[in-house]
Amino acid sequence: MQTSIDDFLNNKYRSVLFRDIVKLRTNYATHDLYPYPAKFIPNVIRYFIEAYTKPGETLFDPFAGSGTVAIEAEITGRNYILWDLNPIIEILVKAETWKDEISEKIFEIDFNYNKSFIPKWKNLGYWHPKEFIAQLSKLWAYYHDHPNPLVAIPLFKITKYFSYAELEFPKLYKSKFAIERVNELLNSNWKEIMRDMYWKEVERVIRKVKEFQSLCKCVSSGKVYGGVDVLSESPPNVNAVITSPPYLQAQEYIRTFKIELYWLGYDDNKIKELSKKEIPYNKPPNVEIRSKTFKEYLEKIEEFGNKKLVDIYITYFRSLTYFFGKVNARTLGIFVGPVKVRTLRVPIDEILKEHLESLGWKHEVTFIDKIVSRRIKEVYKNPATKLEDERTPTEHLLIMKKN
Repeated sequence: MQTSIDDFLNNKYRSVLFRDIVKLRTNYATHDLYPYPAKFIPNVIRYFIEAYTKPGETLFDPFAGSGTVAIEAEITGRNYILWDLNPIIEILVKAETWKDEISEKIFEIDFNYNKSFIPKWKNLGYWHPKEFIAQLSKLWAYYHDHPNPLVAIPLFKITKYFSYAELEFPKLYKSKFAIERVNELLNSNWKEIMRDMYWKEVERVIRKVKEFQSLCKCVSSGKVYGGVDVLSESPPNVNAVITSPPYLQAQEYIRTFKIELYWLGYDDNKIKELSKKEIPYNKPPNVEIRSKTFKEYLEKIEEFGNKKLVDIYITYFRSLTYFFGKVNARTLGIFVGPVKVRTLRVPIDEILKEHLESLGWKHEVTFIDKIVSRRIKEVYKNPATKLEDERTPTEHLLIMKKN
């Protein structure tokens, strides 16, 4: 591993392929236990951990997403603190880092439970036909009476499948393909299909958790907090920060996980409150963004004549610069991609680099990693802009050190 790292020590901007540098399957162990859009691949985390930290040190990921950092920290013997605005992070990480005995007995659930749990969701009937609601409400009532993060994973899977949601889109979207899927299910022995899908998913979860447990030989401790607004909290003192914040307006994670969150018991008011805190739809302090590149791109975006785009751009960088300005660590790793605003590809990492340098951080290196595989379904035109959807070709790992 160290030889590979030393090969890149000649310049500040280096083209790499992390999948080749760190030979890990991106879905090994409990990675990809439950689908998450724009997932942080473990190869990047493992590289950062081995290059910039030591066993026993503490990592912090304030935009933890699916919990990739927790899994890698557990396997490599690092401690960790994870935050995410999405409350589902707490369930995902508990399941992903499960260390107790695991067997099918844990997953036994009563498909004929005598109680029902109905989500407080005014649009429930829009996303599930009444037949499916009747069955799912029994399963979720059983879950709420016998909560277990491992059981939540297969329940998430069947709840999403037995809905009108498109399964391959990053945001909650009712597609004609999903409607066809539901209609076919309704005309079949769908209860048996649901039961079989549940137990098939159980087998997959058990297999992945056992693989994680076989690799997890180190002593680690971790703290995971969901529902955290990074703008209102003070970051902990840690050895290193490794994170992948939202890429401008690329994702709306609360919207993506609405079905799961409602069935977990969150209501309209709470989900609306969380959505308003998502970057870049939130309200950060009016901080000065100390970056010439930021100003250059702001002028170009203003030329589009769209005030909403300008507001999103400014809000996004105010949010991130305000937060990263509060970070207490020796090393900071930020993994972002140069996404497009209309026809303009914005160098997010360069803007953050310049601002952090003004605060006394030193630019160590920027690794430019080619994107090889994507989770999000490919579309030819962006449904919001109607422009050709040119995918982000690279992702950049910005490494900053405290002087």
